[in-house]
Amino acid sequence: MTKTGTMVSVRLDPALAAALERHCAQTGATRSRVVQQSMAQYLVAHSGPTLGQLAEALLPPLPKRAAGSARPSRRPSRAAPSTSSRQQRFRDYVRDKRHR
Repeated sequence: MTKTGTMVSVRLDPALAAALERHCAQTGATRSRVVQQSMAQYLVAHSGPTLGQLAEALLPPLPKRAAGSARPSRRPSRAAPSTSSRQQRFRDYVRDKRHR
C-alpha cells in the first residue's frame, strides 16, 4: 500500500476497539495496517478473485535475487512478472484464506 491515500473515519464498538488495540500491541502492527488488510480481505471475500490491485496490496513482493546468484532459466528472462503469474498468486492466496 502507498502512504498516500483516502482517509476513512470509522466508529468502532468499544469491545472491538479494545480487541484491535490488544492485537496491535501483541503483533506490533499499526491500527491503520490492520484495518487496511481487514478491508481488503473483506472485499476479496465478497467480490471474488478479480481484484488484482488488492492482490498486489496484500501479497508480499516476490523475493529479489542477488546479481551473482541467479539460476539459469530455460525461458527468456522478463523484466516483470507476467499478469498470469500475479493472477495465479492471487488465486492461491484467496484459496488459502478461504480454507483457514
